[in-house]
Amino acid sequence: MTGYIVSVDIGTTNVKAVAFDLNGRQIFKSNIRCRVYSPVEGWAEQKPEEVLNSVLEALRTCVKNVNGMVEALAFSSQLYSVVFIDRDGDSLSPIINWMDSRSRVEASELSETIGGYELYRRTGCHISPIMPASKILWFKKNNPEAFNRVYKVLSIKDYVLYKLLNVHVIDKILASATALFNIHENRWDHEIVEAVGLDFDRLPEVVEPESIVGYVEGRYAEEIGLPVGTPVVCGGGDGMLQNVGLGVLKEGIAALNIGTSGAVRVSSNRIILDRSRNARFFCHSLGGGFWCIGGAINSAGLSFEWLAENFLNGDFDRIEAEASKAKPGSNGLIFLPYLLGERAPLWCSTAKAVFYGLTLKHKLSEISRAVLEGVVFALNHIRMVLEKYVPPIREIRVGGGGAAMNLLNQIQADIFQTPVFLTSTEEGSALGATILAAKALGYYKSLNDACDSIVKPIKVFNPTLENSIEYSKLFEKYRKVSDHLYRYFFKPCEEIRNSRV
Repeated sequence: MTGYIVSVDIGTTNVKAVAFDLNGRQIFKSNIRCRVYSPVEGWAEQKPEEVLNSVLEALRTCVKNVNGMVEALAFSSQLYSVVFIDRDGDSLSPIINWMDSRSRVEASELSETIGGYELYRRTGCHISPIMPASKILWFKKNNPEAFNRVYKVLSIKDYVLYKLLNVHVIDKILASATALFNIHENRWDHEIVEAVGLDFDRLPEVVEPESIVGYVEGRYAEEIGLPVGTPVVCGGGDGMLQNVGLGVLKEGIAALNIGTSGAVRVSSNRIILDRSRNARFFCHSLGGGFWCIGGAINSAGLSFEWLAENFLNGDFDRIEAEASKAKPGSNGLIFLPYLLGERAPLWCSTAKAVFYGLTLKHKLSEISRAVLEGVVFALNHIRMVLEKYVPPIREIRVGGGGAAMNLLNQIQADIFQTPVFLTSTEEGSALGATILAAKALGYYKSLNDACDSIVKPIKVFNPTLENSIEYSKLFEKYRKVSDHLYRYFFKPCEEIRNSRV
C-alpha cells in the first residue's frame, strides 16, 4: 500500500474525514460541524452547498495531514435523506434529513395505497415520515412546479458524489433504506415508485457499496490536495457500515451505536423480517451478501445533549461525572427517551419523553444517570424483539460518540447482561467504508477476511451481577410504563391527529 484510505462520514451534525492504514489504525481525523435547520416545527433540513463545503474542508484538512498520501476515498453517510436536483445539477430543495417528520400524512397514504405490511415485506422498511418514499410524495404534493423540474432524486451522499464525480449513483445499502427498493428482487419497486409519482429515470443507478464509481480529477483533486485519478469507492449508510467497521458479521454479535440517534444491529446472510406485522425492525442490505437487521431509536445522544443544555450549563462532559454519583437504578427513576417521538419498536411519532417515579428525593445525579439508563433500556427493548428472530446476542461491540463514555459502556453491559467490547476506533462507520475500499482495491477477498484482519477489540466491559439484577427489575417496569403509555396515550393521540388531517 502506497498511501492511506480516507473515509468521509457525513453525519447529522458533523462531517468527518478519517485516514486509516491497512491495519485499521486511525492516522488522522478532521471534524467539521454541519448545521441542521428547522424552519417549521418537525422539519429538519440541511443546505446542500454547506454539506458539500464541509466535506471539502474536512477532506482538505485530513489529506494535508497525511501529506497527500491517499490511495482511495470512501464514503459513509446518514440514512433516509433526500435532495432534488434539476437537469443542470442545481438543487431544487434543501436536503431533507432523517430527523424530518413533515410527511406523516404521506406515509399514511402510502400505507393505505400499498398496504403497510406489504410495503415492509417488499422493502424491509417500516413506512414512516423518516422514509425517503414519503418525503418524495410530500415534495410532489407541496411543490408541484419544482417537482416537475426534478431530474434526479438523491441522498445526501449521492449529491456529494455527483458534485465530485458527475455521476448519479446510489449504493445498495442506501437504496434498500428508501422504502422504494424491492430487497427480494434487487431493484426499484415499480408499484411503489409509481405511487410516489416518480419515473425510474429520475432515480440514480444502484451499485454495490464496494464499487469504484469514479476518480477525482481536475479542480477537486487540486483543491483537496489529492493525487489526480484517486479512486472513489461508493460506500454506504453509516449504520450498516458500522457493522462492518466493528466486525459484526457473525451470528451472536451485535453492534450498538449511540450517536445523535441510537441503534442495535446484527448481520445475517439472509433476509429476516418481523412476522408480527408490526414491522418493528428493519432489514437493509449490507453488501457482500450480508443483510443488516436492527432497530433505531430517535433520541440517544440527543437525550444527552438535551440533559447537558438544560441541566448542566451545556457542559456535555459533566454528564458522566454527575451520573457516576448515583447508584445503578437511579433510586427508582425511569426515563423514557421519546423526545422526538420514537422509532423501533414503538413506531409512534406522538410518543413523548417521560420521567417516571420522579420525587422530591431525586437529585441531579440521579436524573443524569436515569437519562443514560433510559436510552439503554430503549435499545434493550429493540434487542428483546430481535432475539425472537435471530440467535441470542452473546457479545456487543459499541461505536459512536457514546463509546467514549466508560460509565455508559458499563451500564450497557449491565442492562444487556452481555460483555461490551470497544474496538481500536470509535469511528466504526468510517472504518467500515475503509474496509469496503480495501476490498475494492484487491487487498482482501471478502468482508469477513478484511474484518478478521483489521477490526481489533481492545477493551471489554463485563456485566456486574448485582447491577444486572437491579436493572432487570427496572427494565420490566420500563416496559410496562412504555406499553401502558403507548396503548392509552401515545397511540390514541396519533389516531386523533391523523383523523383531523
